[in-house]
Amino acid sequence: MKRIVRSKIVLGALLPASLLIGGVVNGAALAGIPLPPQDALVTTIIDKSVIHGSLAHDPEGNLVYDKAGNARFQYTGKIFSVDTNARTGELTAMEKPIGRIEGEAAFPKEFVALSAGVNALMDAMMNGTWDGTMPQMPSVVPWTCNHCYMTAGGTTYVSIVDVLDQDSEFYNADLAAKLDAALIDGAAGALDSMRMQGRAFTGLTPASFDAVTRTMSVRMAGCSALVAIDGTLAGQVGTLCMNATATFDVSGAIATFDLSATPPTQTGYVPTSTISADGSSNCITVMHTPTM
Repeated sequence: MKRIVRSKIVLGALLPASLLIGGVVNGAALAGIPLPPQDALVTTIIDKSVIHGSLAHDPEGNLVYDKAGNARFQYTGKIFSVDTNARTGELTAMEKPIGRIEGEAAFPKEFVALSAGVNALMDAMMNGTWDGTMPQMPSVVPWTCNHCYMTAGGTTYVSIVDVLDQDSEFYNADLAAKLDAALIDGAAGALDSMRMQGRAFTGLTPASFDAVTRTMSVRMAGCSALVAIDGTLAGQVGTLCMNATATFDVSGAIATFDLSATPPTQTGYVPTSTISADGSSNCITVMHTPTM
């Protein structure tokens, strides 16, 4: 106790009173401002996923598609806790890994065609045949997830799709029955409307565009309902919202063209096209105990 009093006296002798008062206020701020009462009702986790993935192919090397006709993008990665600047909120560093993630995103065929077109454009840029005209891009490309398995801080989570899709190893018949009874659109509607609703914001232009390496970095975001199936928060439900940047290697995405048109127009892509990506996702997961 004497040491604390002595430190305050020295500080007061060295600093003007106004700065000392400011220091006390800042100290209180650093100690943390109390959260709104709603935050006591939920558990909030802020972390970062660092992933690598690629489009799935069959044994013959052809792209495979899900039940909705989307290209299947399978990924794995690690989850890290993060540090931020207390003044600006800007992300500054990752801490040690706190878990892992694996899953399958679903991209429409249009995204594969767009990537193949970008690869053809980059090829023209590199061989000197590009006329300087940039092709028009869509504002967004929608995407979703067919599967997500995540462990973080002692809890295991899966996507709402996993627990409501009867073909999933995580299918939960009891939860599906409860949703059938409680929701106007039932479990089938919940599977469709509560799954990942993602968008690639191609209208913002790429965060990077490198014709030499045949890569482009795309800003992506989306939200999905989650269910905690094991660990500290087991039995809770909630949402995961991610804000990501993914760098796609489109060098193996090969476009097909109608060469009889003037100028030649893209008709699609070869079925053996490949696309891989490295991504960084800033995620917020918010969970609560069901009340019904």
